Amino acid sequence: MDRALSTAIIGAIVNIILSTIIPCLLKKHDMKKGSFLTEVKLVFMVHRHILITSSVITAIAIYLAVKMEPEVVSSLPPGLINFLNSPM
Repeated sequence: MDRALSTAIIGAIVNIILSTIIPCLLKKHDMKKGSFLTEVKLVFMVHRHILITSSVITAIAIYLAVKMEPEVVSSLPPGLINFLNSPM
C-alpha cells in the first residue's frame, strides 16, 4: 500500500477515535459504571455524519501533504533544510 494512503487512513481513524472519546472525557457529570461506553456510542450515533465528513477531509489533507512533501523539500534552500534538520 502507498505510504501516503496508509498514513491518510491512519489519520482518519485517529480523527474518529479522538473526536468520539474526547467529548465524553470532557463532560463534567458523574458517570456510572459502564456508562462511558454508552456515552461514546451515543456521541458516535448523534455525530456520525460530521465525524465521517471531518475524517474524509482529514484523510485528503494528510494524503496531499505526504504526496507534496518531497517537492516542497526539494524546492527549499539548503540553508533552511540544514536549519530544519539540525538538532535543537
